[in-house]
Amino acid sequence: MQLEQMTVRLRRRSPWEALDLGRALLRYWSGRVYRAWFATYWPAGVVILLVMWPWPEYAMLVLWWLKPLFDRVLLFVFSRSVFGDECRVRDLLRALPRLLRGPGLVSGLTLRRGSLARSLLLPVWQLEQQTGAGARARFRLLSRRCRGQAVWLTFFCANMSTILLVSIVIVLLVLVPGDGQDLSPWQWFGGERSTAGYFAGNLMFMLAETVVEPLYVASGFSLYLNRRSELEAWDIELAFRRLAERQSPTAIATSLLVVFLALAVPLATPAHAEEAPQPSSMARQAIDAVLADPVFGQVKDDWHWRWRQPSSSPVDKLDDHQSNWIMGLLQAIEILAEWLRSLLWIFTGFALAAAILLVLRYRQAGVRARTAPVAPEFLFGLDLRPISLPADVAAAAHAALDRGDSVEALSLLYRGALVALMHQRQIDFASGDTENDCLRRIAGRVPEALDRRFNVIVETWRMAAYGRLSIPVERIEELLAGWDVLFGKPAARP
Repeated sequence: MQLEQMTVRLRRRSPWEALDLGRALLRYWSGRVYRAWFATYWPAGVVILLVMWPWPEYAMLVLWWLKPLFDRVLLFVFSRSVFGDECRVRDLLRALPRLLRGPGLVSGLTLRRGSLARSLLLPVWQLEQQTGAGARARFRLLSRRCRGQAVWLTFFCANMSTILLVSIVIVLLVLVPGDGQDLSPWQWFGGERSTAGYFAGNLMFMLAETVVEPLYVASGFSLYLNRRSELEAWDIELAFRRLAERQSPTAIATSLLVVFLALAVPLATPAHAEEAPQPSSMARQAIDAVLADPVFGQVKDDWHWRWRQPSSSPVDKLDDHQSNWIMGLLQAIEILAEWLRSLLWIFTGFALAAAILLVLRYRQAGVRARTAPVAPEFLFGLDLRPISLPADVAAAAHAALDRGDSVEALSLLYRGALVALMHQRQIDFASGDTENDCLRRIAGRVPEALDRRFNVIVETWRMAAYGRLSIPVERIEELLAGWDVLFGKPAARP
């Protein structure tokens, strides 16, 4: 590894500082990172959404499950950029097959998918090419002092992604014209959604992941770099290399002359050889400074479980086959415990989200129950008061047709249908609703035959009232057929 080519300044950092370094790396290399992200994640995500179109409710789960696959793309860009490589999209696409065949991919999508420290584990697989027991041992070493920070990074990014997703839904709910029922959170999580609604929700999820996931990979990679620098003393090695580079030719010639004179001088007597020279004052100051460093003289208490009698532990009395079997069982239990711990965190998050959604939903239901909507008396210029309608809408429409007034007949049918939907079907129309709003409000809430008949009435009324077109009498008579069965008797005048 050519440490002198690293573009990151190596120094002693706490794990929290290392996480913040990841944010700085993402901000500095944001252009190349997001080019790689949009060149891989979004095309693949759109393909997944189209493939999962018959099952849209599971598309988001598939996108979430495959996130470790796209994390490899981001780590490839960061690992190349840290050594000064620009890492263009062309280079990434050429290296993509190798990334997909790299070690740890299957484990990252199965056993280790729920690992809360996977941001720290991914470089062990992808950059060090470690597998099996070597990868587990390496991961234990790297996570000895910074696993907690890696877990908190996962927890923070998961919550930020959820918050961003809900925020996007709320913003669209505010900006989209109309009541936005398909975009409301309680309809999203508590009611039935259309395929288009699921598709829009999945796109919002991808947008939230576009903001959060690069930060997650960058912070995990910077935590990994900091831990390796701490273990392998990269900063000290670089300091010595800089000192070697600053050696001038004169200093090198002087050193060679001193060595030559030392070899030319006769060996001293044994009496003189026993006299050890005293260290210089500058060397003593350097030694004292090193000894005064809190890291050098640190005292740490380490607590761990051990057998009461280490010399006669049960594992030592077993043969190799039994010992290997027990160690394998312990490793399986450890993986199972980590998986259950991850599931517990996920279940806790889902339970918290469900509790929040239930509170919002029943709070909204309580508000609606306290403030029952009042049926509008006028809607886009039409009088919808029951008192304004005749006792028998169908008979009055027939009479209007006999007089040759088709517009009056259509007006009676349109108003009668709206009044019947409000008072018999309990459809809540708002004063500012348009024809499209009315059609959308009854969708899925009335029988299919009634829905189709009302759509035809609205379309016919548009042609007659707005288009000034002549409506054939036969068409109006078709609308009158079966009127009492679909809309019932209208509310009579008091």
